[in-house]
Amino acid sequence: MAKKQLTSEEITQIANDLQSKQSAKRRSAAKKIRKNQLIQLGDDLYKAYIKEREDKRTWETQTEMILAFGRIGYSGIEGDLRLIIDKNEPHDMITIAAARSYVRLKRKSLSDAEPVIELLKNGNLSVLNGATDILTFDDMHPSEEQIKAIISLLDSKNEKDISIRGLGDPREGLLSAMSKWKDAVSQSYLERFNKSDNQLLRKCAELALKGKKSVFE
Repeated sequence: MAKKQLTSEEITQIANDLQSKQSAKRRSAAKKIRKNQLIQLGDDLYKAYIKEREDKRTWETQTEMILAFGRIGYSGIEGDLRLIIDKNEPHDMITIAAARSYVRLKRKSLSDAEPVIELLKNGNLSVLNGATDILTFDDMHPSEEQIKAIISLLDSKNEKDISIRGLGDPREGLLSAMSKWKDAVSQSYLERFNKSDNQLLRKCAELALKGKKSVFE
């Protein structure tokens, strides 16, 4: 079934809701912009975000706005995303969202994982999770050399820094993405975790070997 097209009145209402005094309405508007890919509201969203980021209490709304920027391809946010990523907060939803949107904005195609590799080099947990999530969310398919680089970078991380119960593990996103990858490197990686003592990662590997994702947006 084709997605329903929004009317001009509905789009205007979404733009108006970005200016609402109620955070829930602003957050809902950002979600609608992302879901419907309302590119034409990019500038309105950015103006709303500039105000929103001043209030630390509205991190959920800021997160939704940042995710929307990546989905609509709003390049004007790149500098702001870079500032968030450079702070490198280890356990932070805004940082995860910034990493996701950064990859979406910087990649040249769904086969280009260079932005993912860039973030994996120095990222803490939130950056790592955001970067690898996009691999599976968007069905990216990097080259075998890029896959090797991603695996190597994750293998270089200290286990205690990337495997924290309740906070996600960047290897979940990678394993889930590999459900669509059939190269020998990916299959070997899946087999490694198919025998892991880590139950969560083992489950991700088991599903991927059956061609099923374990991580969804």
